[in-house]
Amino acid sequence: MPRLTYLTKFALLSLAVLVTFGLIAGISGPGLGAQLKVAGALVLGWMVLVGIAAHATSRFTHQIAESERLALHDPVTELPNRILFHDRAQQAIAGSDVTGPGVAVLLLDLNRFKEVNDTLGHHNGDLLLAQVGRRLEQALPQSDAVVARLGGDEFAVLLPRLDRESAALAAAYRIAETLRTPFVVAGLKVDVEASFGIALHPDHGEDPEELLQRADVAMYVAKRRHTGAEVYAPQSDEYSPDRLVLVSELREAIDTSGLVLHYQPKVDLRLGRVVAVEALVRWQHPRRGLLPPIEFVSLAEHTGLIGPLTRFVVARAIRDSTTWLEQGVDIRVAVNLSPRNLHDPTLPAHVAGLLADAGRGPECLEFEVTESTVMADAVLACAVMDRLSAMGTGIAIDDFGTGFSSLSHLRQLPVDLIKVDKSFVLNMDRSEDDAVIVRSTIALGHSLGLEVVAEGVETEESLQSLRALECDFAQGFHVCRPLPADEIASWLVSSPWSQAAVAVPAPA
Repeated sequence: MPRLTYLTKFALLSLAVLVTFGLIAGISGPGLGAQLKVAGALVLGWMVLVGIAAHATSRFTHQIAESERLALHDPVTELPNRILFHDRAQQAIAGSDVTGPGVAVLLLDLNRFKEVNDTLGHHNGDLLLAQVGRRLEQALPQSDAVVARLGGDEFAVLLPRLDRESAALAAAYRIAETLRTPFVVAGLKVDVEASFGIALHPDHGEDPEELLQRADVAMYVAKRRHTGAEVYAPQSDEYSPDRLVLVSELREAIDTSGLVLHYQPKVDLRLGRVVAVEALVRWQHPRRGLLPPIEFVSLAEHTGLIGPLTRFVVARAIRDSTTWLEQGVDIRVAVNLSPRNLHDPTLPAHVAGLLADAGRGPECLEFEVTESTVMADAVLACAVMDRLSAMGTGIAIDDFGTGFSSLSHLRQLPVDLIKVDKSFVLNMDRSEDDAVIVRSTIALGHSLGLEVVAEGVETEESLQSLRALECDFAQGFHVCRPLPADEIASWLVSSPWSQAAVAVPAPA
């Protein structure tokens, strides 16, 4: 039986008094009865007022409870929001400081959720988020786990009493597996994939905000590497003090030509000649030595330096190719573009200006983009790629097979060739699965009228296998390692692959 409030009890007492007065009025005389009737009326009025007050108090209490619930929960998914997640995480951290076991925070967002919103509308996007929230809760049966929606397509998971990286990764993979079953939205099946970042207390942070920030760093590493899930690592943190120093040094290196380009040849397997080189940027750091792009390109992407960095690379590549042309070698140079480059509508005009200044035609340049780079914002990326292609520059899809593209997207892109990711080519002679992927990719490219480049060719066996599969081009250490501009110039003239690369007579 529900507990009675004070006001309810008072109302019942008043009713009892009224009944008693009525009984007395019936036994006593009419004079006393009249007085009792007046008293009864007063009691009845008071009882009505008490009832009204009780109802108002109940409504007010319910409204306060509902306001508190809305303040702490996400209205779309009904999951805890950032405020409540922060509170629960703080409690878990305090408990772990006493009992010993740590706490894990998983941060995830949905890959290509923007496409769902753009295609099906925000209402259906919200319906998908609600379904994802329920699926996340089902994937974590332990009672003390907390699933929250932080905003947009970003969710957080709190796992108390967990302090091992392997266990946190296992939880992330378990959640990812539950998301692989398609969702049904607006009568359509929608595939959902997520990228996870993981941070552990006390190893990676002392409070909820620090753990979330570091899980966010790890999540973007997982996106960049296409690994699905990553645990926070200090060396990947662009926001650490060491990285902040690097930002300043990188800006100076771009301004003062502290960066250098190395070039790796791409050879035509049908004609037996080199046809292009890929520009690979290096940073000649005064204390750390020669740094590969993995050490600083992501830093440039997250700090707004990717635009100046890419423009430096394009300008230097055009300059070097012009120097080679003067030496009698006419060859195309490929430059890699990042997602932010494809979101920069001024890039095509800037490239056109650099070519005009050098007196070169657009055919000397080729741009390489990854599948995930295009899919980050397909509409804007395609607009920039269309303008670059309309100028006459080549467009290649790099690392094909590792991203999220589909045939429908691929057919809409102004692409000239696709590059089979080296992870498949490296093992194609030892792994039948990888061999099938390489063979299928070559067949797919040719069926779409595209040429195909195989990256990561490190053995003669791989080279001959690719020839047998009628792959168009090959690139890798077996052909040539990346070389500085002056060394690649000599290689282009003296290499067994080079006889047809010399397109114009050397100057007298």
